[in-house]
Amino acid sequence: MTVAAPIANSPVPIEKIPETFKNYLDLAVATRGGKILTVSDEWFADAKNLLTAAAPIHAPGKFVASGAWYDGWETRRHNAPNFDWCVIQLGYAGTVAGFEIDTSYFTGNHGPFVSVEGFNETDAAAAAARTHEEWAKVEWSPVLTKVPLNPNSRHGFKLEHSTAESYTHVRFCMYPDGGVARLRVFGTVRKSVPESKSEIFDLAAIGAGASVVDFSDAHFGHPSNMLLPGRGHDMSDGWETKRSRNPGHVDHTTIKLGEVGHITDIEIDTAHYMGNPPKSVSILGYEEGSDEAIVLLNEEPSVPHRQHFYKVPESATQKRIASVKVVMIPDGGIKRVRVWGAQQLPAVKPEGSLVGVRQELPDEHTWNVKN
Repeated sequence: MTVAAPIANSPVPIEKIPETFKNYLDLAVATRGGKILTVSDEWFADAKNLLTAAAPIHAPGKFVASGAWYDGWETRRHNAPNFDWCVIQLGYAGTVAGFEIDTSYFTGNHGPFVSVEGFNETDAAAAAARTHEEWAKVEWSPVLTKVPLNPNSRHGFKLEHSTAESYTHVRFCMYPDGGVARLRVFGTVRKSVPESKSEIFDLAAIGAGASVVDFSDAHFGHPSNMLLPGRGHDMSDGWETKRSRNPGHVDHTTIKLGEVGHITDIEIDTAHYMGNPPKSVSILGYEEGSDEAIVLLNEEPSVPHRQHFYKVPESATQKRIASVKVVMIPDGGIKRVRVWGAQQLPAVKPEGSLVGVRQELPDEHTWNVKN
C-alpha cells in the first residue's frame, strides 16, 4: 500500500457542520456497522462510545468503578511522549471528506490534540485476525493531520479534497491522553454492485451508493436509516416523523438510487414500529432528468412490525429509474426500504437473493399478545 501525502484541512464552525457534510455519510457510526477493533487504553470510558449515533449525554455525580462516568472514550493520564489510539473498522469502506470531533462534557480531561489515519484492507479475514501489536505496525496513511481540540466543544474539520483512496479502517490518535465524546467520519461509500448488469440487487442500499437527497421531516429518525442492511434493533435506526395534525398531510423522502435501473420488486419493513407505522405507503419513481412520476406502489396499507413485499407493474419495470420518492400517509415510521432491480433487462434473480424472503424477528408473532 502506498502511503498518501497529508491533506490540508480547514476548521468548520459548529453551525455549518450539517451543511458542510450534508452530501456525505458518517462511515464510522455504530448503527452502520462501525466498530472498535483495538485500543491502546480505555481505563475510564470505552472507545466504542465514540461511534454512538446519539449525541453525548452528561450524568454529573454518577460514578463507576474506574471513576466518574463519561459518555465517550477516556484513557488514563500519563502525559508521556507517546499517544493513545484506537482502530476503527468503518461500517462502509469509502473516501473520507472530513470529521466532526466532539469533546462535550470533557472539561478538565479532554484530549488536547488528535489526528486520524487511514488503511485499506482488501482481506477481511486478515483484518479480523490482526492483533493489537500488528495493527500498531500497519503502514497508516495520514488523513487528518494533528489538530488541537477545546474542552466541551464540537469541532468540524473539512479536508481540502476527499482522499484519493478508499479506506476500510481508520486509526484515531489522541495526544497524549484524555477523553473525546464522539467521532464522525464523513465520506462517500465505495460502491459495491454486481458485475452482471442483469443481476437483481437492492438499488437503494447504502452499499450500492444510494443516498437520501430530500425529506419532509426526520424528527425521531433520519430517512437514510432506511438504506441500512438488516432489520435493525429498535425504533432508533429507522425513519420516523413527528405526528401530523393537518388533514391531507403526508411525509416524504427522495432517494437517489446507487445505479439507474429497472425496478422489479419493493420491500417496505416496519420492524419495531408497533404503534406508529404509516397508514399506507406510496413509492414514485423518476427517470434521470425527468420530474414525471412513475407509480411503483400506490397507497398500499401497512401493518406494524412486518415486512411488506410488492411486485412492481411490468410497465414500470420497463422504465430506467434513477430516484424514488417514498411517501408515508399520513406520517409514522419505516425501518427499511428495499428497491430491488437490475441495471439492464432481462433482470435475473441471483442464487440466495433476499427478494421476497421473510426474515422473521423472534417476537414477530407475539409482540401484540398481552401476558
